[in-house]
Amino acid sequence: MITKALMIIIGYSTGMAIAAGVFAFIAAIGIVPRMAQRSQTTKYIRLYEDMILLGGLFGTTAMFVDYRLPQIPILAGGLALAIGVFVGVLAVALTEVLNVIPILMRRSRITKGLSWLLLSFALGKVLGSLVYFCVDGFYVL
Repeated sequence: MITKALMIIIGYSTGMAIAAGVFAFIAAIGIVPRMAQRSQTTKYIRLYEDMILLGGLFGTTAMFVDYRLPQIPILAGGLALAIGVFVGVLAVALTEVLNVIPILMRRSRITKGLSWLLLSFALGKVLGSLVYFCVDGFYVL
């Protein structure tokens, strides 16, 4: 009994430490203010931060609780879209913070077509994800 209680305390503590690190990382690269500034919705920053926190809590509890969505395909599509937008925004913010795009442009001497380059990256990611999840042999449980 004491061993189980100790394991629960250790698991909870390490989970909180990891979650704090993830949220600190998100705050450090400045996703929320940057996206609010670009979309001209700075008055909703508090709402954005609350939604990120709730999403983190939901994602964490989803590992332990077997949530089931109703059999409505639009809900699954909406959830997939929200997850994709979050991952995309995180990736773009990280590349912007690390100045990857200006370095890539300078080294490859690309002067035109940056939007096409970024679109091809995004479409390649989407195509790779579709192949991974839809083609037998790529998806491993």
